[in-house]
Amino acid sequence: MAGPKLLTDASRKLVFVPTIANIAAPTVAELSGVGVLDVSCLVTAANFTLGATGDDAISDPALCATSNASVPGRTNYEGAMDFFRWRETADDTAWDTFTSKGLHGYLVQRIGQVPEGTKAHTVAFAAADEVQVYEVLTNTPQILSPADAGYEKFRQVFSIQEGVDERAVVATA
Repeated sequence: MAGPKLLTDASRKLVFVPTIANIAAPTVAELSGVGVLDVSCLVTAANFTLGATGDDAISDPALCATSNASVPGRTNYEGAMDFFRWRETADDTAWDTFTSKGLHGYLVQRIGQVPEGTKAHTVAFAAADEVQVYEVLTNTPQILSPADAGYEKFRQVFSIQEGVDERAVVATA
């Protein structure tokens, strides 16, 4: 057996990127440039969903077939997360970014790939990092009802578009 398993604690970096030329090879400049919003610490771990949720089943037997054998069809994706609201307007960057439905961009996520004991969100993207890239459109932001003694939040659902690469590699330029 290999080394220890990867813990979920502070192992993800998640950014919202306005534009990417090649989703299979986003550049370091695209992932760190103007307009990029690092949401790693703005999103709650609870109610976080980003990625494939399964495949459609295609069952289209021939007239002479005796069974309904199926094959995997189109892949379904889901993207939704709860964002913290912040007291200071300057810190409320997610609320100021996700203002309405129909905003286009990319969610890019890196899992792990940082030295032991390092928080992933503090490490900049680097060439050869493996990332997941999801082209998205925003849905209408949903202000969440307050629960007991918690923080104010809003929920942002993302409609995943055609541009998805869950095994992309960051390019140098």
